[in-house]
Amino acid sequence: MYRVLIIDDEELIGDGVKAKLERAGLSAVGIIQVAYGGLQGLQAAGELKPHIIITDMRMPEVDGIELIRQLTQQLPLTKFIMLSGHDDYSYVREAFKYGVLDYLLKPASSAELASQVQAAIAAIEADSRQALALERNQQDEQTLLTARLNMLLNAAAEKADRLPHPASLTATAHDLPDAPESWHMLEQFFSHPFFAVGLFGMGGAPFSARDLARADAILNASIRAAGYTAQLQLLTFHDTQGNVYAVINFADALSSDALDALLRDSVAQLSLDISDKPVVAVSKIGELRDLPQLYRQAQHAMSYRILRKPDPVLYLNEPPKRQEEQLPARKDIDELRQAVETLHLERIHAWIDRWLSDSLVERISLEQLEAVFDLLMSEIHRHFNGRLISEENEQPQAFASFHTLHDLRQYVKGYVFTAKQLVSESASLEGAVIGDAIAYVRQHFQRDIQLAEVANRVSMNYSYFSKLFKERTGLTFTAYLIKVRMEEAQKLLKDPATRINEVSEKVGYSNPYHFSRAFKNHCGISPKEFRNK
Repeated sequence: MYRVLIIDDEELIGDGVKAKLERAGLSAVGIIQVAYGGLQGLQAAGELKPHIIITDMRMPEVDGIELIRQLTQQLPLTKFIMLSGHDDYSYVREAFKYGVLDYLLKPASSAELASQVQAAIAAIEADSRQALALERNQQDEQTLLTARLNMLLNAAAEKADRLPHPASLTATAHDLPDAPESWHMLEQFFSHPFFAVGLFGMGGAPFSARDLARADAILNASIRAAGYTAQLQLLTFHDTQGNVYAVINFADALSSDALDALLRDSVAQLSLDISDKPVVAVSKIGELRDLPQLYRQAQHAMSYRILRKPDPVLYLNEPPKRQEEQLPARKDIDELRQAVETLHLERIHAWIDRWLSDSLVERISLEQLEAVFDLLMSEIHRHFNGRLISEENEQPQAFASFHTLHDLRQYVKGYVFTAKQLVSESASLEGAVIGDAIAYVRQHFQRDIQLAEVANRVSMNYSYFSKLFKERTGLTFTAYLIKVRMEEAQKLLKDPATRINEVSEKVGYSNPYHFSRAFKNHCGISPKEFRNK
């Protein structure tokens, strides 16, 4: 519904215009409000935010021309209709300079007022359609631009991945197959000579539309607030992995300190509604054709986040040179394996605190730290894989997902604690499972039962059941089945009335010869010798 504000310093005329509009019965018009005089009109317009303003031309204090001049800045989408006398044409001409839609001579009839308001509504709707079409065109253009940019970045990344480090950080788009149309689009879009790329860590899921929109809105708001709209341009986008990036394009008049302050302010604003502490990793400064290189630099800067003090803005600073490798020796690895084997949490935690200590930041490289993490998780996972019933144990969290060494330590400690609990629960469950399997064997030993049948009976993987059965009983499944059969055979052989052939059938052997051979292998003597003895 559209809101209409009538402004006239004569109360009788203002109320009369309102009454005439109400009698016209325009269904699209909702609120009709009257303000008496220019000053009151300015205040009412700020509160009501009307779609249409009908104002008198000549008023004391603030006349119609001044009122329109001020309100067009505050309400750029509002349409104005003038009420004028026969001798006000010079004022009307002046009013049209400020975008007045039309004017009416006093006294205007109900039909004339309704016609002008309907024309104003049609103009508002036309503006809305035009703005929507423009916005869609801009969105389509930006979507295409982002796709082109990702194509160039990925092509550069694929080429750099085939090159030895540090070439992966220096390969630029100059080395790529010619893509003139994509580069031409970028050249047309960006206005300034210098570029940097920022990678935002916001803790959200990949391709989060909310994270992208939030980063874009806050960055642009910070640019406006700092007065850098003429010096700085922005393109936020998701890369092919769903991470939020910003291409920052700026003039040489913008200092690195100013850019740093802008980014810090933006990250501070982001942190107000994001539970995980957001950061932005920033590349070095380059030119348009360096964008693939700058993109990889931002990734590299983010990868070193774990080895740097908490800072909302991370720059591509080369890590300090290490004096020597800080990797666990053989005795340290054996110590870890023994602690894991015995599930000794205190010893495992002490090992983690020693090899993932904050004090290592200045002495260990990112590659060495990742090697320590991989060693820890592989030892823990390898050990627990043999202790848990579940075929699909939880996969460790990726090393690159950790923000600080503290986060890494807490995760590994929590992982070990949870695994120990699962082992304890699994041990109880394993005991019950093997108990059921033994009972089934003792009940059905006279049949030709197989390992697969019993494993299926207790709902366990064939290979794992075979391993677990031997651990729990000390015998393979086949050896245990023979043991049960031979124990029963010995009982039956003590009865001289039962023939050996009958004993053979009762313990699961259809061939007496096979029974006699199995009995002698198990007991050391034949069934006949056992009976005679």
